[in-house]
Amino acid sequence: MSAFDMQSRSLSTIPENKQQSLFKTLNNQPPRYYRAFLSSVAYELKRRIILSDRIKNDIEYHNVFDGKEAVDKLKDILGTVDRQLALRVGRALEMQRFFHDVNYEKRLIDDIIEIYQFNELLFHTNHESSTTHSSSNTDQSTTLTSHSVTSTIINSYTSDDDDFDEDDDHNSLSTETTTATHSPNLQKELLPNGVYTELTHCYTPTCYDNVYPCYSYTCPKREKLRKRPLSVDTREKRATAYAYEVQKHQQLWSQTVDDYIVLSTPANERKRQETIFELVYTEENFLKDLEYVIKMWIEPLKTSDIIPKHRREEFIDRVFSNLIEIREISNNLTLALRARQQEHPIVSQISDIMQHFVAEFEPFVYYGARQHQAKHMYEHERYNNPKFALFAEQTERDISSRKLELNGYLTKPTTRLGRYTLLLDKIYARTLPTHPDKEKIPSIIETIKQLLQRVNNAAGAAKNRFDLEQIHHHLSFKNKKDVMNLRLLKPERSIIKQGTFRKTAALDSTRYQVILFDHYLMIAKVKMINAIEHYQIQKRPIPIELLGANLPPIYDGLQRKKSLTILSALDRTLPPSPNNTTHKINTFNSQPIEQNTRTGAPITFYHQGKNLEDAITLYAPNEPNRKSWNETIQKQRDTKLKRQPAFEIVDSTKRYEFFADIKAHHMLIFDQGKSYMLATDAGLYVGLNHSVHTGVPRKILPLEKVTQVHVLEDYQLLLVLADNTLWQYPLDITINGQPDGIKSIQCFGRKIRTNVSFFHVGKCLDQTLICVPKPPSVNGTEIDLFEPSMPKTELKKKSLLGRLSIKSSSALSLTNTQVTQLKSIYSPCDVWAIDNTRSMLLLTTPLGIVAVDMKTKKADS
Repeated sequence: MSAFDMQSRSLSTIPENKQQSLFKTLNNQPPRYYRAFLSSVAYELKRRIILSDRIKNDIEYHNVFDGKEAVDKLKDILGTVDRQLALRVGRALEMQRFFHDVNYEKRLIDDIIEIYQFNELLFHTNHESSTTHSSSNTDQSTTLTSHSVTSTIINSYTSDDDDFDEDDDHNSLSTETTTATHSPNLQKELLPNGVYTELTHCYTPTCYDNVYPCYSYTCPKREKLRKRPLSVDTREKRATAYAYEVQKHQQLWSQTVDDYIVLSTPANERKRQETIFELVYTEENFLKDLEYVIKMWIEPLKTSDIIPKHRREEFIDRVFSNLIEIREISNNLTLALRARQQEHPIVSQISDIMQHFVAEFEPFVYYGARQHQAKHMYEHERYNNPKFALFAEQTERDISSRKLELNGYLTKPTTRLGRYTLLLDKIYARTLPTHPDKEKIPSIIETIKQLLQRVNNAAGAAKNRFDLEQIHHHLSFKNKKDVMNLRLLKPERSIIKQGTFRKTAALDSTRYQVILFDHYLMIAKVKMINAIEHYQIQKRPIPIELLGANLPPIYDGLQRKKSLTILSALDRTLPPSPNNTTHKINTFNSQPIEQNTRTGAPITFYHQGKNLEDAITLYAPNEPNRKSWNETIQKQRDTKLKRQPAFEIVDSTKRYEFFADIKAHHMLIFDQGKSYMLATDAGLYVGLNHSVHTGVPRKILPLEKVTQVHVLEDYQLLLVLADNTLWQYPLDITINGQPDGIKSIQCFGRKIRTNVSFFHVGKCLDQTLICVPKPPSVNGTEIDLFEPSMPKTELKKKSLLGRLSIKSSSALSLTNTQVTQLKSIYSPCDVWAIDNTRSMLLLTTPLGIVAVDMKTKKADS
């Protein structure tokens, strides 16, 4: 038993046999929100739901959830087992446009097949903090704001908390003016409002803790008050207001023909005719929807001054694209289907008509690719143009809109393609094998599916390109030292994953947008400046190849953490620091959190090639989201590292040849690959490579904390970095042992420089240079340059370990080897690593690679 456990038990007054029941009681505490408040339920649902990408009717939808998942989450939030109650509360949220069916046709249904997505307003309606309008415009914007607050949930990423570090005014690059920053209180105001009376507490004081209903007739606990009358029209229960208005006056095929025709038609053929009839009337409805958009939106915008004239055509083209061209296709298809219906009450064939018009469906692909841009343009104009906002609100409230917003109509062309495949599948299943439709319909369905696949690919590529452009043009860096070119406009660039994280576990903590590109991970704070999202990067982006993700533990209940930080979790996965400094991590929010206050799952992002001071721990909404991020990062890293390597890595020594109880920092192969050296905490070791006799290396220098070693065979010089001190030794004497009469090999060592974190040896301008950086200062880093001055020896090139001992006089002459100091060079910032070319030194710094021309000794980044 540890001292921590002993202390915990000595301070506890709870018997051990009752501790388990105590944990269960604490874990089952009542929620910290009032379940009758729709705003609280909506907030919890948005926080707990797991969004994913799904395909419905061959159309790919992003960030969606199914009806069964929503009802399951609502059950947990409400603390009930009644799925009908959870369904009713969900529909109450849906009525305030908190979320919607992807096709805007069905209400919330407890079914895994139906999928929904949250309404996310792209531009926050907060005119008070943004650009000042005139008094008349302010009145209009205030009205629109109140309407938007009650109808739309906003996905805001900002708050008024502090940043990762204290603000450095002199380092900040952003000049933020007219910024609309939303606090957590404002976020809550933007949620659906209302009190669900079925979940409220009874008004009698004695009824609160009682399980059974009280004397009041209106007590919510009375079961009979929970029973709600069934709807007379079952379609109203499952359809949205728009879909119900469309369907309630719709006739069936059997109601449009004579009774004797219906009675004389086989049952399977009746079903086929009903499906063909549905194909025809849904095409008519689709045509009416397109005509509504043209008549109520496009034409008024063309002929009025709602949109300024100089950008009116561009706005209409970007928002409505080629909708008029699609209307012409739908109109011709409707006329052809109606003409076929009028030929005979029983439609004989429709595959010939569909085959002809499917070849003309190419405009659907062009339209689908521009949908994301259209939505962004529409929301941006609605935010910035009060006239257009008022026009949009009045038009959407018009009876001709059938209670459906414009975004619902703009998705109709894409969803119509998916509807074709469903209806044709039904017709095919109910068609006789000898019928011509049986042969042609499969090829028609396959053609439409190929079009849908092209729509999905084009829409994804267009969205990716548009988002990258938005980020590129509205990107800033919090710190000057982190500025870099992310090359976001390159054709091959893509966004792999993005999401919102919190700084701490608190619900009102600062929110950050984490974006995983195909080449970098970016953590930014999103702020609204003049109705446009601006990304302020908080830390220097991390390359994918060097990106690491760690999942800190989450403890349950009252289990206390021991003296453990995130360092222990990362110690096993991170490489040693290049400058031999102790690994440290910001522990401001990396501590394990208790279950009763947990609101997220922590994940740590770190740079594998640097110190851990820059590691960042953020909180994902839930555990599945955290796991998904970790898996995505690993998958992207594996993809990057699968590129064809420039060289093949082979083992320098036999696997499991020897085992060391001490920590080894550096291994060096020399003597044409026949020997190796090991720099360890206990000294410098040498061994034979691929030896058949023994694989155990022997110690040649009894120095402590040897971290780096280098052999200059041409100069018979050995450089050793031990305990931050750089030494030089004669190579032969060190390898073969001290001569007679010399007590210690250390007598031959000469100190070159102290306080050294690392050094580099390379050949530049036909000079062998030993580069030794000094500790960094305010003005930068000075790098001392040394050159070996001992002429090359004429010893025979034999294996160093196989040579005979050199005579004392000859050995002592080798101690005359000198290293001459040359003119130093300077770096404007810290130096992490050094490399060289034939004429330049390359310095790895926080600002990137700095190249120093050795002819002029000038640095150029």
